[in-house]
Amino acid sequence: MNSGKLQKILFTRQLSDKHYDFGKKLGLSIEDYPFIEIEIKHLHDEEIRAIEQDRNASWIFTSKNAVQSLVDSLANLSDFTDRKCFAVGEKTAETLRNYNFEVIVPDSHNALSLVDRLANESANTSYFYFSGNMRRKTISNFFLENDIHYREVECYKTNLIQPDLDHLDFDAVCFCSPSAVLSFFSKYQLKEEIPCIAIGNTTAVKLLDYSENVAMSEKTNIYSMLEICNEYLNI
Repeated sequence: MNSGKLQKILFTRQLSDKHYDFGKKLGLSIEDYPFIEIEIKHLHDEEIRAIEQDRNASWIFTSKNAVQSLVDSLANLSDFTDRKCFAVGEKTAETLRNYNFEVIVPDSHNALSLVDRLANESANTSYFYFSGNMRRKTISNFFLENDIHYREVECYKTNLIQPDLDHLDFDAVCFCSPSAVLSFFSKYQLKEEIPCIAIGNTTAVKLLDYSENVAMSEKTNIYSMLEICNEYLNI
């Protein structure tokens, strides 16, 4: 229950000034400490040749980091805008659209929903799955179980970092990825009454390994997470 003081929120990723301003209007005091860092990889020549040669394959992205890797690696990216692209998450889809790709986005922003969508595609379709080093096996298992030809291309590396902070000084902790959850709880523990706010279903599922006090934002963006914090704490 709100005691009249500003509720202190920890975000385990870096926020923008607009996020801070929005949180302040809601009566929240925010601090951000990134718990992961992303290392974008340049694709190997052999991977680039395979992408260029298989003109009929569809492309799958679960992160805008993978899109950035492809942008940095393919000098002739504009020649591939006819590719059928699937994206998990609006940020990933938006990044692709900025480069003139048409994008199919599943109903829910998670790999399970994408797999449901892929099940409706032709069985003869092949895929390039552009991923990171800490991806879950949901998509690759779907391809293997259904004998669908695919190639997974690791486009970025997620490094776990644990900044020093007084984690017990916060009224809620917000997580934007399963890897941030893993990184945080590798160093810190929370009291049972401290809520953990997840940006989406995959992150929420990972949080349940460490806490029973988990809430999920209605939309997969920072503003929705801040609104959930406000509803959860300022009552």
